[in-house]
Amino acid sequence: MPSCPKCGNKESLPTRSFNVIVEPAKGERGMTERRVGMYTCAQCGTKFPTVISKQRYLIVAEEQLKAIQDELGSVKKGNEGLTERVHEMERQQRELESSMAKAARENEVRRMREKLAELEEFVGFLRKEKGELEQKASRLR
Repeated sequence: MPSCPKCGNKESLPTRSFNVIVEPAKGERGMTERRVGMYTCAQCGTKFPTVISKQRYLIVAEEQLKAIQDELGSVKKGNEGLTERVHEMERQQRELESSMAKAARENEVRRMREKLAELEEFVGFLRKEKGELEQKASRLR
């Protein structure tokens, strides 16, 4: 909020506003459009201007503008192509992650089956030993 230069009172609404186009200074390119508000202090009645906003414009030749627009169009197409590639890569990543999870599950199942086979073989060995020990114990009695 601008304040009165005389008494320092803050004003919220301009009494009127208008646009001013400022010519470029020497060595600068483009023009600046300023929105200026005229304020009247409610306490002392002083009228004072304040810049509300600024917009800078560059003046370019029509050929340059056309070249910039063409380049912008090609950049947008390239961006669309890259976006499609990113989506495709994300899809491939999800597929790879699911196939890796499936392979990990299958590997775990294979390891468990191998462990089961080893345990069954060991149980068979223990049963055989038990039978032999029972026979020896029955002979000793």
